[in-house]
Amino acid sequence: MEFPAHIRVLGSEKKIQSAAEHCRKTAAYASRCLRGIGLEPVGQLAGLVHDCGKFKAEFARYLEDPHAVRGTVNHTFAGFRMLMERYHGETTERMEAPTAELLALAAGGHHGLFDCVDEDGKSGLLHRMEKNHIGYDESIHNFFEQCVPPAELDRQFENAHRALLPIYEKITALTDNTEEIAFDLGLLARLLLSAVIEGDRRDTAEFMADLRYPAEPEDMRAFWASYLEYAENKLARFSQDTPIQRARGEISDRCRAFAEQPAGIYRLNVPTGAGKTLSSLRYALAHAAKWGKQRLIFVSPLLSILEQNAAVLRDYLGDDRIILEHHTNVLHTEEQENLDLRELAVESWNAPVIITTLVQFLNTLFEGKTTAIRRFQALCNSVIVIDEVQTVPPKMLSLFNTAVDFLAEICGATVLLCSATQPFSDETPHPLRRCRGDVIPYDKALWEPFRRTVIENAGSKTLEEIGTFALDTLEKVQSLLVICNKKDEAEYLFRMLAPHAEHSCHLSASMCMAHRRDVLCQLESALKNKAKCLCVSTQVMEAGVDISFDCVIRLSAGMDSVIQAAGRCNRHGKELEPVPVYVVPCLGEKLGMLREIRDAKQATDSLLEAFRQNPEQFDGDLSSYKAIRRYYQKLYASMPVNYPDFFIKAKAVSLFELLSCNYKYFDGNAAYALRFIFTQAFRTAGSLFQVFEKDTRELVVPYGDGATHIAELTANPKPEPQFLAHWVKKARPYTVTVYDWQLQSLGNAVTEHAGVAILSASFYDMETGLNLKPVKNDFLEV
Repeated sequence: MEFPAHIRVLGSEKKIQSAAEHCRKTAAYASRCLRGIGLEPVGQLAGLVHDCGKFKAEFARYLEDPHAVRGTVNHTFAGFRMLMERYHGETTERMEAPTAELLALAAGGHHGLFDCVDEDGKSGLLHRMEKNHIGYDESIHNFFEQCVPPAELDRQFENAHRALLPIYEKITALTDNTEEIAFDLGLLARLLLSAVIEGDRRDTAEFMADLRYPAEPEDMRAFWASYLEYAENKLARFSQDTPIQRARGEISDRCRAFAEQPAGIYRLNVPTGAGKTLSSLRYALAHAAKWGKQRLIFVSPLLSILEQNAAVLRDYLGDDRIILEHHTNVLHTEEQENLDLRELAVESWNAPVIITTLVQFLNTLFEGKTTAIRRFQALCNSVIVIDEVQTVPPKMLSLFNTAVDFLAEICGATVLLCSATQPFSDETPHPLRRCRGDVIPYDKALWEPFRRTVIENAGSKTLEEIGTFALDTLEKVQSLLVICNKKDEAEYLFRMLAPHAEHSCHLSASMCMAHRRDVLCQLESALKNKAKCLCVSTQVMEAGVDISFDCVIRLSAGMDSVIQAAGRCNRHGKELEPVPVYVVPCLGEKLGMLREIRDAKQATDSLLEAFRQNPEQFDGDLSSYKAIRRYYQKLYASMPVNYPDFFIKAKAVSLFELLSCNYKYFDGNAAYALRFIFTQAFRTAGSLFQVFEKDTRELVVPYGDGATHIAELTANPKPEPQFLAHWVKKARPYTVTVYDWQLQSLGNAVTEHAGVAILSASFYDMETGLNLKPVKNDFLEV
């Protein structure tokens, strides 16, 4: 009997994919994921054994039974147990023990993470080895007979072990910190698991949903060289008439020359308005062409930045086919033993150029869902450009720093950390250890043309007084931008100030991308036509938007945010003398639920006071290197010692600890203590990881074509994965992220279809976006 892995019914025709075929194809795809870093044999073996548990009659009956409850037949423990019994031994003394555990974790976790040691101190590894009634002997016997003979499996294990030996050496050479070594081994386990998940989901999608993946280029150096030539031909047309234009050209040229350097972690620390997006693209293309990198990944902290960067990248690459934008989780999938077919429709980052958000990038590194883990393998042998790196939340600096080191040293990635206000990671408990320095060291002459503004403290004011101050300022200038910390502040000031400008607009993350894009387009047109313009915004306007105002008012926040906001003022140096950007501490501002904004604001307010007393110690400039270092020192000093480790107060443990030695739950006296190397609480940590402190959900909103897309989805009672995959791409610009409490407040205003949450038209305001109370939009109907 040939045992099945999948059954697909098309009308009256039934197609069966054998478990042996599925395992071999998964192995081939998993191996391909890791070929750029020399771990092909590891991916090959982990993929080969991942579905050992399907080689039994019970699973065949389960597949044939239309009434079977999904996930009731265990098929993930068999491969785990076989690897451990065959190659591990009773203790960790054998040299092959870590390799056996890594392979077992990759095979055994492909339908969901599990804890090596959980909150009750129980061993997930031991549980999988001792679980009865899983048809283990039958599965392994048939696996050896139909898929791979024992001798061949042993040979593949030896190859995998040899491939991993230099990785173990690299990890121990990275650091002598025991926790960081354990953390890196955990990331290695995640990487191998990611390759298996990608291989498994890809082959399943090709069989079950008839999805086809684009072929990868054979010669990556030649592939990138052609796009580099196209981009440089466009860049050569830039004017060099002004000092700013010449400085931007010099920065771009230096980035191009630096691309010859080998892979590693580098900082691109240049002033706002210095052409960072194009310079980093030129660096990434040239570096990829020189070193044969697999893909380019561009990470932006905010959707507003991503929107503009994506447009620039598309223009200078000239080929939309190679670009994938991924910034929302429109489809809601379930973690379960049996594959949720909606998971076949999510993005796997299987494209040469990925444009994504910091949230999605961090989820790829740390979130527990298999949809996030699946993308991790795509980071191998890539160029990762992280824009505005200072926006990485302070609570996860230890996780971020250690993971970036891992990406560079183990995954062969080149990581470019971009910012005008680079954070000082050496001040954190687990600093960035492998950064090789600056692409462009500070050069006073090169920086001078970008001194277009001067930051001034306008003094503390109530929100109403800020509105009055803004009105007075608006009388003196033709265009004014006001940036707030909270949406309710921005909405209040917008309603107060809007009647006093010829063109006024509001921008916030409560508006979908398409809505913000339309508002920005109208704003750019009004500015170009010299209209009296006012924009009141949240942080979405503070960076990455190539637009210039005569004056900017920024409610006090982190000094990095203030400097980014200043980049929207006199952006192209139209005014020869620096113009003021006003920082205004808001009296009575309630930031209790926004700890990181509150802490950053307090550090800025402390800097403002120190500057007021002695500006000379900061070279008379609030944006100087000395001022920025003082700000970060104050910010980091105000944090509890374990705060950058992502400390979970309710659990009295940090995620860094759970993902490393797991001292909180690991019992050194337990019977399993000497049997296994891995003790991490992967599942627990993955479930606790959130970039933002509250649960969030993506809503598709009926703005513009969003209404058409909603109608298209809801007209399909049971959409297939292939339909969803295409639909999600179209719907992305019409999504808004909401917190769980907002979702509860909206109640019946949100409906769900095929795992997609949909917002009623009456709860979307055409000026300010999502509204928790009904609004009247006669012209906006679903």
